[in-house]
Amino acid sequence: MALPLLLLILLKGGPWLFLLLAAVVCSLGLWELGALLLPASGVGPRLGAAALGLLLLAGFALAPGGSLAGHVWPLMALAGCLFLLLSGYLLTYGRSPAALSDMGATALALLYVPFLLGHLVWLRFLPQGEWWLLWLLLVIFAGDTAAFYTGRTLGRHKLAPRVSPGKTWEGTLGGVAASVAAGLVLGATFLPQVAFGRLLLLSLILGWVGVLGDLFESMLKRLAQVKDASGLLPGHGGLLDRLDSLVFAGPVVLYFRLLFYP
Repeated sequence: MALPLLLLILLKGGPWLFLLLAAVVCSLGLWELGALLLPASGVGPRLGAAALGLLLLAGFALAPGGSLAGHVWPLMALAGCLFLLLSGYLLTYGRSPAALSDMGATALALLYVPFLLGHLVWLRFLPQGEWWLLWLLLVIFAGDTAAFYTGRTLGRHKLAPRVSPGKTWEGTLGGVAASVAAGLVLGATFLPQVAFGRLLLLSLILGWVGVLGDLFESMLKRLAQVKDASGLLPGHGGLLDRLDSLVFAGPVVLYFRLLFYP
């Protein structure tokens, strides 16, 4: 049910509807991350982080102008969010014994969820951005799916047992190979303007970046001593469990696009 709705919004809904979807995902993701990083902080800090996250996403929606000034909007939004965050802790100094750790955790949450997620919003607002984004989603999905089944059937050698005991080198290599294959096959249809060599390199990078994203989110869960980010998606864990590879991969595709196909 979720996948057809996502494809409908992506291909037919226009960039502003996609921004609305990203805002909902961002808010839920920050709520989940707040439970991991700030389990005793209460509702207030999570709502504050969600508000700053939406402000940061808005900056990415304004970015796709043709001028350099247009591209500065995300950095301006990030600087503004950090200024508001630090000012808030300054004004409430002395009221929280864990202010330093809370401040660091909230800053990490803003960088990890809305800042990285915002690159997908920026990509969608670019001309033909829906096809770049669809290609990215399918490449990541192919890599994740292949890594799971390859690891379950052939996995013998642990990749990072201290972070994610279930991941193996065999599953990882199978996932990367699937990302490359999907990137090349789908790229011929969705991104015909991208040369074969560049498409090969980008797909290979995305395969490994997706692994890093998966491992980083596993590390956060390990630090919080939980199995899943939340129970939001029954049988699949939390929203962050589904987005971990994608949020790391989004900036790679966006900057590749801006650098080679502005």
